[in-house]
Amino acid sequence: MLHRKTYHVKDLQGEIEAHTDVYHNLDENSQKILRSLEGSDDAVLLQRRLDNMNFKWSELRKKSLNIRSHLEASSDQWKRLHLSLQELLVWLQLKDDELSRQAPIGGDFPAVQKQNDVHRAFKRELKTKEPVIMSTLETVRIFLTEQPLEGLEKLYQEPRELPPEERAQNVTRLLRKQAEEVNTEWEKLNLHSADWQRKIDETLERLQELQEATDELDLKLRQAEVIKGSWQPVGDLLIDSLQDHLEKVKALRGEIAPLKENVSHVNDLARQLTTLGIQLSPYNLSTLEDLNTRWKLLQ
Repeated sequence: MLHRKTYHVKDLQGEIEAHTDVYHNLDENSQKILRSLEGSDDAVLLQRRLDNMNFKWSELRKKSLNIRSHLEASSDQWKRLHLSLQELLVWLQLKDDELSRQAPIGGDFPAVQKQNDVHRAFKRELKTKEPVIMSTLETVRIFLTEQPLEGLEKLYQEPRELPPEERAQNVTRLLRKQAEEVNTEWEKLNLHSADWQRKIDETLERLQELQEATDELDLKLRQAEVIKGSWQPVGDLLIDSLQDHLEKVKALRGEIAPLKENVSHVNDLARQLTTLGIQLSPYNLSTLEDLNTRWKLLQ
């Protein structure tokens, strides 16, 4: 556990500091005794014991220094991860705001096509950022599960009366909470982007269908208007040609009768777009009004 490891390190360092003077005094006294026993078997035995003591003391100090270095490295890594997660949360919020500003959907094909281009560039940004986010979250996961966190309680700005154990637990909770927020906001942003792309795709499809339907109706209306425009004014007709004129009118009515379905189809498509919350552009509205007016004049 975090607090146990922290106390073990402090205990070890305290023991070393407390016994430093004892060690040096013992070493000095032992050297004096060695000099007095020089050449005897006792001197050899004492030297071995001194060498063994010096080796253990040296190893103990190395262990203490290594642990201290490891603690500092863990603290530095926590700071970097904490900062990285903060930066990612800010970036995710900015991107979500940017995506929201891409709405509302346009009211004609060119406008929505431009929105589609903008959003595709936006998705490329997300794709580029994804490895950074996934790598950071994985690093945090490993750090929380495998890396010792001794000493991290010093980094958490809480009232000093909190015990080290609680401050350390707060540090861990904060890092885990940030990682969870990054993961949640990342998933929400991708869902938001996917929903927006679906709306763009659906709108493009429907606007394309409307464009094709209006083009077809416009062509058929023009053809009928050309035929009607070739007729002589009724006031200029001779009595002998009236019957022929009536036949032409009757024939034209037969030809334009199917156009009623085209007109209804165009108007239905426009209503469907409005039902989906898509406000048609002034150009599209003007085109629809023009087609309906021309149709009424032909009848």
